[in-house]
Amino acid sequence: MYSLFTPAISELLLKACPSISYRLRKEILGENVSFSDFRKEILKDTRVRYVFTLSKDDGYIGDVFHGGWIPEEKRKYSTTGAESALRFLAEMGVAPEENIVKNGLDLLLKPGWNRGTGTAHCFLYRPEIGLPGEDYLRATVFAYYSLEDFDFTRTELERTMGYFEQINKINSWDEITGIYRNKRYYNTTVFLPWSYHIKLLAFTRGWRSPENTAKTIKAVSHLIELSPIPDILVKYRGQLVAPAQIFPRNLRKSLIEFNDKDWFPWFHTFELFARMGIVQNVPILKNQASELLELLHRGNGFFPVKPKDFHFHKWSVYSGLALEENWREERWKYDLTFRSLLILKYSGLLQ
Repeated sequence: MYSLFTPAISELLLKACPSISYRLRKEILGENVSFSDFRKEILKDTRVRYVFTLSKDDGYIGDVFHGGWIPEEKRKYSTTGAESALRFLAEMGVAPEENIVKNGLDLLLKPGWNRGTGTAHCFLYRPEIGLPGEDYLRATVFAYYSLEDFDFTRTELERTMGYFEQINKINSWDEITGIYRNKRYYNTTVFLPWSYHIKLLAFTRGWRSPENTAKTIKAVSHLIELSPIPDILVKYRGQLVAPAQIFPRNLRKSLIEFNDKDWFPWFHTFELFARMGIVQNVPILKNQASELLELLHRGNGFFPVKPKDFHFHKWSVYSGLALEENWREERWKYDLTFRSLLILKYSGLLQ
């Protein structure tokens, strides 16, 4: 299998950005490399330099926890946030020992870590109406750096498995939702997992018993059967709160039917499914992985489609996948070929 990708991998190692080169060697080729070998070049990225300027005197990154855009967003209502910054740095390959990351993570273990929330309803722990609290957020951020030995992470993993088990109780969306102000909301005690719960499983190991893996395979398979997933809000004191729902909405869609706006959500979430280790056991996901492999064959080892979608470049808590600073001179193919190789690797299709 690697023979197909030898020319593409060689070009990525020679021409792609330092973050791709580093992560390709470490995660896909399995070489014994460290962040220190690439640190100098990775820290030259203007987006990385911008994030470094967000570190406060006490080490907190940005003004709030949940928010922020990278590169800098000029709109008046925009802010800077620790969560988006730490997610971006992790994806760029910056190690947790780097001072800005270490200090930023340390502050997430102290009281008042979720800055800037005010009275935001979405951070309340009201599981009976579908609000999961706030610890799932910081558990996910630590998981990006393979750090999970915390009581709050163990609690959130247990809760996450509970959400996945609930999926199998759903036969139709009408069973668990009602209509309020012309919008669909949860009106039972059965709720879908949020996108964060998939991230948490993707980047942690502590939940991975054969029993739990079987549960997630069954749950994801059933969720795909129920697709497309409608917008479902949480009703709290007469207000409708938007959860961080799983995307793409239609998990069954064939890659050959994709348009420009389908690729980002698919790459984002399929990589998470691959990291969970379930792709080979979920027929639709296995078929999509095969379709990806066929696309790479067509591109002689490179991903051959350039999607027109700003979500690849605009990093936030929900968006951003581009490690390359820009996609000029065909550099888009380095990002998307790297992401494709990650998916195949974690799906067990790149041996």
